[in-house]
Amino acid sequence: MDQAAAEIRSRILDLRLMPGEKLDDIGLAEDIGLSRTPVREALFQLSSEGLIEVGLRGGFTVRGLELVDIRELFEAHQVLARCVSRLVAVRATPEDLDRLAAASLAVDRAVESEDPGDIASTNALLHRLEAEIARNGYLEMLAGRVHGLGQRLSYLSFGGKGLAEEGLKAHYQKACHDHADSLEAYRRRDADTAEKIAARHVALFRGRIMDFLASGALDGVSLDSLAVEGD
Repeated sequence: MDQAAAEIRSRILDLRLMPGEKLDDIGLAEDIGLSRTPVREALFQLSSEGLIEVGLRGGFTVRGLELVDIRELFEAHQVLARCVSRLVAVRATPEDLDRLAAASLAVDRAVESEDPGDIASTNALLHRLEAEIARNGYLEMLAGRVHGLGQRLSYLSFGGKGLAEEGLKAHYQKACHDHADSLEAYRRRDADTAEKIAARHVALFRGRIMDFLASGALDGVSLDSLAVEGD
């Protein structure tokens, strides 16, 4: 089941399986090269992660990118990032900091290669690692859902569907700068500064997504409006 879940999760996060797409568990099992049982178990597991919706009659659908989800995502993301950053600043071991440095470097390299898929996945892995290092199981579960939805939005907004635009390089540079600043704050055990950087980083990502939504680029991808209430 773990192999099936990992493969299906990857296809959802990099949009090979699109939001709102109905899934044929038999065909999916044949495509992955596994039997139907572990694939169905994986689909139920991914429903608990918020990536799959299970119908009343047992059908499976990739969860859509709805505006209500995006509004709630940014609320949760802001609270999560600030809490996690404070905990990392006081709980991270030297080994943890080395892992964070390596994960941050992976994002830098993905940015240098200008690969939208790698940028989205390495960035999500970095922030999931922060949640792991915070050593709070509830926050780590929340991080999985927040960064799962965020990774799908990132893949689209960072040009994953051929929509790269001017200004992305500056956005990437700011994001990488935030990662470096966060790591330095963690090394100093400076929880207040780490929290401020985390809030700034979420605001940067939110601004990128809002600009992307306003461009109309996601018309037809399970979005019923281009404005988010309160903005």
